Amino acid sequence: MTHPDILIVGAGVAGLSLATALGREGFCVTVIDGAKRPPPPPADRAIADWDLRVSALTPASIDFLERLGAWSAIPGDRTGCYTRMKVWDGHGSGRIGFDASEVKAPYLGYIVENRLTLQALLQCAETCPGVEVLWDCAMEDMAPTDSGWEINCEDGSTFCAPLTVGADGARSRVRDWAAMPTRDWSYEQSAIVGTVTLACHHQHACWQAFLDTGPLALLPLADADKVAIVWSLDELQHEPIASLPDEAFVSALNRALGDDGPRAEAVGPRASFPLRQSHAVDYIDEGLVLVADAAHSLHPLAGQGINLGLSDVRVLAEELTAGKAKGLAIDSPVALKRYQRQRKTENLAMMVAMEGFKRGFGSRNPLTVIARNIGLGLVDQQAWLKRWFMGQALS
Repeated sequence: MTHPDILIVGAGVAGLSLATALGREGFCVTVIDGAKRPPPPPADRAIADWDLRVSALTPASIDFLERLGAWSAIPGDRTGCYTRMKVWDGHGSGRIGFDASEVKAPYLGYIVENRLTLQALLQCAETCPGVEVLWDCAMEDMAPTDSGWEINCEDGSTFCAPLTVGADGARSRVRDWAAMPTRDWSYEQSAIVGTVTLACHHQHACWQAFLDTGPLALLPLADADKVAIVWSLDELQHEPIASLPDEAFVSALNRALGDDGPRAEAVGPRASFPLRQSHAVDYIDEGLVLVADAAHSLHPLAGQGINLGLSDVRVLAEELTAGKAKGLAIDSPVALKRYQRQRKTENLAMMVAMEGFKRGFGSRNPLTVIARNIGLGLVDQQAWLKRWFMGQALS
């Protein structure tokens, strides 16, 4: 049986970043994951060579990745810097634009392929003293003991640590086996993701249309004519569009973008996934803590999932390190409660905001359409209000 200080279940972005942050502070950390070690991403740049899953990393997230040594390990020629955002109501006249120069910032964020972020963090974790990352190590069961949660794996290995971290995603087995309840519901939507070639330069801008069938986002990649799409559609509309051949899909995409968005010319491989929102009632239990999607998952509307997860990791690492300096036990409820108190507040606020956006922009009620268009117009005319919104997005 292996006895690290901290056992992290899940070698994704959250798990690997937490392991690196804690390893640098002298903790002995083991990370386990049931998957095989991911291979190095391809370097080719054809439309089929880009990851279907990307994230919009904020400056705050990038700063954290820099401190871990991961940002410099991500190839700069594969990151898409965005300095502007263009948002419009697909069924009205409401328009709003954001520009980094309005808040004297060099950029608003970067669009990065998830597999590149993961690979960079894997390099950091595997070279960090005190950190061990084990692949092909799928959980079979877990049970509480006097020494912490004992986890048995399918390969016969057993682990027990004073503190176990569930970083194993929205369908967290750690959360389920620990019987930690969640509040969750379906948006009754699915998102189509993929890579699209444009007829023109993407202008280093994120384009977002709010349609009555769901939001459609174009996110600028490193190549000037390529964007990642996240097209959320109500279930009745999703399958007819997702099943279209490429040429017909591009035509449907251009109709949805209308005159406000750039024109698409080609699409690469596509994938779809259902959209659900989930929030753990508690992030902590005795000797156990949840981070990132294991604790909360939300609509990809604002691309904030990875940023909220990295904020969880940063705060948890800070609280555990502060607790260690004060002589507290690794599983001290004091440190874990401080983490939960800080993160639940921000995460709940973001989830409420996303639910409000989804409901407001998904409504076909004429009065609602008028109100949201007036609202977008007012915000666009108020420089101080736009600066406030951008300040929230940068943090």
